[in-house]
Amino acid sequence: MKGHVEVFEALRREILAGKYDAERRLPSETVLARRFGVSRPTISRVTLDLKREGLIATRKGAPSTITRYALNATGALGFVVPGVGYAEIFNPLKARLEKLAEHAGWDLVSGEIKGSDPEVRAREVRRLAYQFSKEHVAGVFFQPLEFLKDAPSASEEAVRYFDDAGIAAVLLDYDIAPPPKRSRYDVVGIDNMAAGLAVGRHLLGTGAKRICFLHRPNAAPTVTNRMRGVASAVIEGGGDWSLGRNVLFAEPGNRRAVSKFLANGLPDAFVAGNDIAAAALRETLAKIGKGAENIRLVGFDDVEVAARLNITSVRQPLDAIADTALQTLASRIKTPALPPRTILLDAELIVR
Repeated sequence: MKGHVEVFEALRREILAGKYDAERRLPSETVLARRFGVSRPTISRVTLDLKREGLIATRKGAPSTITRYALNATGALGFVVPGVGYAEIFNPLKARLEKLAEHAGWDLVSGEIKGSDPEVRAREVRRLAYQFSKEHVAGVFFQPLEFLKDAPSASEEAVRYFDDAGIAAVLLDYDIAPPPKRSRYDVVGIDNMAAGLAVGRHLLGTGAKRICFLHRPNAAPTVTNRMRGVASAVIEGGGDWSLGRNVLFAEPGNRRAVSKFLANGLPDAFVAGNDIAAAALRETLAKIGKGAENIRLVGFDDVEVAARLNITSVRQPLDAIADTALQTLASRIKTPALPPRTILLDAELIVR
């Protein structure tokens, strides 16, 4: 004998899969109770929950009907995240989203985005966006592109496919529009300014006098916000901050650029945009030597490399991000006219 939750999930999947599209009506409660081997009150409870989800409409004395919202949904959600190919954090986030989506009755579908070249990734993203628009998934989780000179325009090209198909999209990590502009999409991520501020305060508390930031060229706005948070902590502590003295705009493996920056004096600490960049910078500093290998490093994301190399890092709350992103996308699918929302979650500093 099935329980209320099992019956609800079974009917939800069938509705989203289009089983009842032809007549747009659910079988009667008597028929459903007999089919699932449950009582009429159990089916009534299931019917109420389906109505709350916006999947059916009920009217006294008439069969329950499938809503337009349900007819437009496929039961599948797309995952278009180029960061999967170069940032460790997105694979565990995807795994959490898959689990939550399945529990809620959705299938999470994704495609492989290959290549280390940002231009190649941009083409793969557009290909996936076109594919999902033709498959008419109900909604999409999308991480905007970065490491391109005109990343906002490249990201807009991709989401235009979703807009044209009437598919809801939630942006992960950061907005498409460069600050201080705001796009028309929901954004779910962490409060990067606050995280950077916590990093800066921690380093000052350990006695660091000169704190510098590694900012990769054309990195995402999240990295800029992390840098601004660190700068705010330094200024708050009575120190000076300038782009020329405190910020190195270069790839972490660019030994020449790093050496040139260090010629003006070794900092006490270097903060990088993420753990992988911090680890790469450590290798470069070790090659330079002359005391550079002793500079303290801090990263973001708290992925495996941070623990292995004993790098202090900011841990992203992946469970909370996945849960919030799914809820945000579900509400956007159900109510497309909602105003755009930015939801920033707290992150934890892991000191090593």
